[in-house]
Amino acid sequence: MAIKNFYAGSNSSQGFYSLYDQVTNDLDRLYILKGGPGTGKSTFMRKIGLVLMDKGLDLEYLHCSSDNKSIDGIIIPSLKVGIVDGTAPHIIEPKYPGVVEKMVDLGTFRNDAYLSKYKSIIISLTNDISTNFMAAYQTMKEAKEIHLKKEEIYVASMDFEKANAITDDLLRSIFSTPFEKDKNPKVIKRFFGAATPNGAVNFIDNITEDLSKRYIIKGRPGSGKSTLMKKIGKRAEAEGLSVEYYPCAFDPNSIDMVIIPTLSVAVVDGTAPHVVDPFRLDDIVVDMFRLCMDTSVEETHKKEIGELNMAYQNKMTLATNFLSEAKRLHDRLEEYYKQSMDFEKVNKKREEILEEILYLQAVMETSL
Repeated sequence: MAIKNFYAGSNSSQGFYSLYDQVTNDLDRLYILKGGPGTGKSTFMRKIGLVLMDKGLDLEYLHCSSDNKSIDGIIIPSLKVGIVDGTAPHIIEPKYPGVVEKMVDLGTFRNDAYLSKYKSIIISLTNDISTNFMAAYQTMKEAKEIHLKKEEIYVASMDFEKANAITDDLLRSIFSTPFEKDKNPKVIKRFFGAATPNGAVNFIDNITEDLSKRYIIKGRPGSGKSTLMKKIGKRAEAEGLSVEYYPCAFDPNSIDMVIIPTLSVAVVDGTAPHVVDPFRLDDIVVDMFRLCMDTSVEETHKKEIGELNMAYQNKMTLATNFLSEAKRLHDRLEEYYKQSMDFEKVNKKREEILEEILYLQAVMETSL
């Protein structure tokens, strides 16, 4: 039994960035949970997950970037079944309703007459939550602009011929062992981490724990880490292999990790805020800063880089504070909804769906 943890959405410099379509588009059955905050969606999924774990099924947990203790979905790969929270900000609507997707509206077990007594408070809390998220995204956007200024300093000292040579060496190393093409190669995108109310969180070690080799790329902004990984991913695609891309949670246009499952290889950006240091026998570190840059740049621009580092950190701390405040307000909002819910009916619905999933498992085992 294997349990994998990752994110399908992230709070980013581009606002909330969703990859839910990437995570769910290959499923044969998808339960989409609807309902307001506090209707028990995360608990609903966790309890089903516990039973399925006890049955020995592999699971993938989609964590919530706005609540460190909550999940937004679970995927059962062997059954090609998923259950996801389909409410804002990761709104998911059915593409093949009734055939693939099944809507589960937990809001039908809610006493709206009770909620109406607190209408003004609920509206105020909801609007304040939105305001804090918007402030967090704007602050991250400003942090991204600072990051780009720092990147410009480093790029000026970059030797791109050396970077290309290193990339070519890595390509030879990764694809040197003979391999067979995947029968149905797939390209998947998801996040290994996210900016959360508790700061930056990642599941790199969990995601890569079963892989034979990890290439850990170190460097500075502008040292070509993302470009290197994109080239490796494209080469794997050209070779007919499945590829998992993990965009940067802060800047989704950048790639922070590539996994080639068939080759059991990961290439990962090991720099802050997701520092990865070698601790396995087959971990290989590639330091793009020392190999491809004039390292004197840090002494020449020491003052400017220091000021930019501090400005960036201050912005990210402020953004985290906005996310934390949104979480605090959301917890208050949930309390009103929890009081309005008939959780006995929610539990009954959960058992119905669990039985459907267990039936699918039994059918699969019988056909083997």
